[in-house]
Amino acid sequence: MKIDLRTPPAHPVPEIVKFAQRCEEVGFSGCGYNDAQMYFRDNSVVTSQVLLNTKNLRVHPAVTCLGPKHSSVIASSAKTVAELAPGRYELWLGRGDAATRMVGLPQTRVDAMREHIIAIRRFMDGEWDVYPQIHSRLHHGGGPYVPIYLAANGPKSTRLAGELCDGVLMGAPATAEGIKRHRQWLAEGAARAGRDSSEVYEILQLFTTIRETTELARRAWAPRLAAILATKNAQEQLRDLGVEYDGLERLRPDAVKAMEVIRTLYPDPGHVEDQTTAISACEFVPSDLLEEFCEGRGAVGDPEHVLGKLKELEILGVNHVYFFGIETFQLPEPELRAYDEVIRPGLEPSS
Repeated sequence: MKIDLRTPPAHPVPEIVKFAQRCEEVGFSGCGYNDAQMYFRDNSVVTSQVLLNTKNLRVHPAVTCLGPKHSSVIASSAKTVAELAPGRYELWLGRGDAATRMVGLPQTRVDAMREHIIAIRRFMDGEWDVYPQIHSRLHHGGGPYVPIYLAANGPKSTRLAGELCDGVLMGAPATAEGIKRHRQWLAEGAARAGRDSSEVYEILQLFTTIRETTELARRAWAPRLAAILATKNAQEQLRDLGVEYDGLERLRPDAVKAMEVIRTLYPDPGHVEDQTTAISACEFVPSDLLEEFCEGRGAVGDPEHVLGKLKELEILGVNHVYFFGIETFQLPEPELRAYDEVIRPGLEPSS
């Protein structure tokens, strides 16, 4: 099984490069660098430096979203960075979250995503007249091919990935039912383009937090669960995630209070700098509910627990995963250490 690691570039570039070199040394397949201009170092600079200072590591923005950047800018940047290490750079795209929200822009609609993806591909291929009545082309287009991946959580975006993209970062629940459902959407999209879904490279986005104990790892996700519990349709949201739990309504008042605390933390509830305070505000979350929530979303626990989850996913035909950690502003040191000491040796075939 190949494993990529989400690596938030929230530190000086030399520190990020050194961490990437360590990731390569322990055997990660690739590193994904968040692309949100208000939170992180410039993605093109980061990915360029990582490519220049590693030998085999695959590198990708995770993810670049359309809205803050024009499609021609994204295409030009991708082709430029890819020149530094042909075959090791992939362009991962998404609808937008922090990058759009923190500058007052909406998420890109799926139908608009279609237009942007087509334009980016044409720009990167060096085609003329991508925009009607404007006779132009990307001067450094053509040459080595740069794959396009789409981060896809729902049916529309997953079908779009199947139709237009080289790969998909599949935001499916880490369950047999969830993966099967997303693969069906992918196949439907591929069929629209007259191709087989096997032509679309599949990477499962796996919410992954590794700590010394499974309880500590799960508690790190309590603020994300509290945000759901504070809403009026918590039952519906959790059911969509495969979580069934009696008594959610009685938890809502405590969840609302917790979110009042978390909303005071910069920059937003999903990306707080002060994780300790956020977790403390969510002590009310029952351990059994938190367990069910984490088990359905990914691999959250101590190193041995996460290794067991990965082996279960291998049985389901998952060959490549992307470790998506809870931390936004810290490098994923616990995950790197666990991968080196427990996970990689545990996944390697015994001689």
